[in-house]
Amino acid sequence: MAIGCGTRTNLREKFKVIISFGFFQFFFALTGGLAGNYIDTNFFTISNYFSGAVIFLLGIFLIREGYKNGEECIYRQLSFWTVVVLGVSVSIDALGAGFSLLFSLDYSLIFQDSLIIGLIAAVITAAAFKIVNYIKHIALVEKYADYVGGFILLIIGINTFLA
Repeated sequence: MAIGCGTRTNLREKFKVIISFGFFQFFFALTGGLAGNYIDTNFFTISNYFSGAVIFLLGIFLIREGYKNGEECIYRQLSFWTVVVLGVSVSIDALGAGFSLLFSLDYSLIFQDSLIIGLIAAVITAAAFKIVNYIKHIALVEKYADYVGGFILLIIGINTFLA
């Protein structure tokens, strides 16, 4: 939403951002799930305590990023590398989520769930480009989006820890 708020984007640039965000969410969830599965199978059993702690820490980092980046809109030139870096930066937490939530599945389910994560990320990104036209003047929404996401991860982490 911050890109749509701050940068005038044409349809081609929006499509690049949507593909980048969806692909990297898929890729990092898949990589994390496969790495977690490998570690769980070959080295040590990943417990609910460990996976819950990973998700909880991701929530803390997201809240910290929201505190650090008090910006309301992002004004960027959307070159190829900018879109790649943005895709990686908004998706890196999927590595930890895949590691701690997908590790216990077989390979086909890890792939399937990672694909679903990527598709949902792409759809949400497309929706965000539409929604931002209506809410970009509400600074509160952008200012606290990272806090809400971080709080949700904290709840998921606690729930996983206690399961």
